[in-house]
Amino acid sequence: MPPYVRFSQSLRPLVRASQLQQHVFRQRETYRRVTFCLSGGHGAVVDLSLDSASKSIETINAEVKEKGLPEANLRPYECNTADEAAVKKTWAQIVKDFGKVDVLCTNAGITGGVAAEDYDFNDWKGMLDVNVNGTFLFAKEAGQHMIKQGIKGSIIMVSSMSGVIVNRPQKQSAYNTSKAAVVQMMKSFASEWGEHGIRVNAISPGYIQTAANEGEEMEKLSKEWIKDIPLHRIAKPEEFRGTAVYIASDASSYLTGSQIVVDGGYTVW
Repeated sequence: MPPYVRFSQSLRPLVRASQLQQHVFRQRETYRRVTFCLSGGHGAVVDLSLDSASKSIETINAEVKEKGLPEANLRPYECNTADEAAVKKTWAQIVKDFGKVDVLCTNAGITGGVAAEDYDFNDWKGMLDVNVNGTFLFAKEAGQHMIKQGIKGSIIMVSSMSGVIVNRPQKQSAYNTSKAAVVQMMKSFASEWGEHGIRVNAISPGYIQTAANEGEEMEKLSKEWIKDIPLHRIAKPEEFRGTAVYIASDASSYLTGSQIVVDGGYTVW
């Protein structure tokens, strides 16, 4: 007999291990979907889909071929995500190029550390423009498109553990506020679009090793962060791929309105 997954000796078997493996790791079907991922260059989850904003399309295509994945049609788009007219124009071009969008991942974002009493109002508004309004504008376009086309799609909003905790020792009230807003936006959209079969969820990363946190000062901060991370290390960007693929695929077909915190255990305290 095939092996089973058991929770205890008193419970009857619920899932065949072979079925679980086929369901969760059937990634090829996800690669056939049209996915649009926003990225600001040094964002938290730049490496969600083999991608890195610092790489050329030719380099990414070569990596796809090397890994034996299905051929991918990758195209870059440049857009001011806080400009509604620019977002509408970019979205229209994407739909024209691909015909539809099945998955949207809003990963563009900026960060900054300034004491609340010293925060310049224009800088505050700029943070919210990119992190909150940019997410809203693209999610709105995706929602309208999916509803009109009858697409039971998946929208993945990249938030942060900073949306549910206050980081230390750095002061970053604007960033924390913006990421908390993204979580509430995700839950609100999930409640409204569920009737259309559209799932909306969030990935909330912890600290990640990117070009944005290199340098002597950031190394000092990283040592402080690691003290509070049960896994005792900073995450690598590629460690978020699995979570993203899971949310984008039918393996998570009953998941919506959820925030998955991927932080090495930082928020357990």
